[in-house]
Amino acid sequence: MQEIHDAIIDDKPLKSSIFRFKNNRRVQIISILLAVLLLSIPVYSMYSKYQTPDDEYQRDLQYLIDSDYGSITWSSQSNLELNDQQVFSLAWTNEDFPEEVKEKNIISIYGFIQILDFNEDNEETSGAGCTIDSGEDALDSATLGASIPNREAEIQETQTSTNFYFEFMEYPVFTTYPFITGYTVKEIEDMFETDKDELVGEYNFEITGMVEAGESTFQCDREDPSVTIYYSIEFEWLEVSVIEWNGDSIWF
Repeated sequence: MQEIHDAIIDDKPLKSSIFRFKNNRRVQIISILLAVLLLSIPVYSMYSKYQTPDDEYQRDLQYLIDSDYGSITWSSQSNLELNDQQVFSLAWTNEDFPEEVKEKNIISIYGFIQILDFNEDNEETSGAGCTIDSGEDALDSATLGASIPNREAEIQETQTSTNFYFEFMEYPVFTTYPFITGYTVKEIEDMFETDKDELVGEYNFEITGMVEAGESTFQCDREDPSVTIYYSIEFEWLEVSVIEWNGDSIWF
């Protein structure tokens, strides 16, 4: 009997607590909020860890850029000879790129022409009086036109040399100098990467010869059969490496 009586006495505080919890609205609300808080701490910790990239810490570091640059010739000729109004044209697609181009980060395409018989024109003279008065050469010229996917260059005419230039990447500008900070390595690398989709499509280049013979004299006739041109079309590429600065002195 004594044991039963003791059990009843010991059970009274528990029953009293349960009674108070059931009948006290404030205690219920506080208990629920406390339980939610305790459960949310590990959940938030897991969510925060999931949402924070592994490389986020890199934004607090400082970096330098090391780059490698070069060019790849697509087509060139040192003695292209054209008659008056004769057109030399090249029509390609990105499938015709040199294999090396497909492996590089291409930042631009560049074309250049030069009139080779500018100083010593290849005009021909005939007549008995040419040794006395042969007249003067007239300067030949040429035009250069180019189009690439979604872009077209204005046609250039020259008696000496001219070029076209298409850029595929705008060099990024950083507000910190000489070190780059506030970015992850991947973000910096992406700034120097061109969109390869911009290279997909048709490429057309045209060079037109414009031959001009000098004025003949009374005893000497002048003729100019052609104009001789040098041309080159090249790709320019850029590869960068992002280097974390370790605090050592640097030379620029």
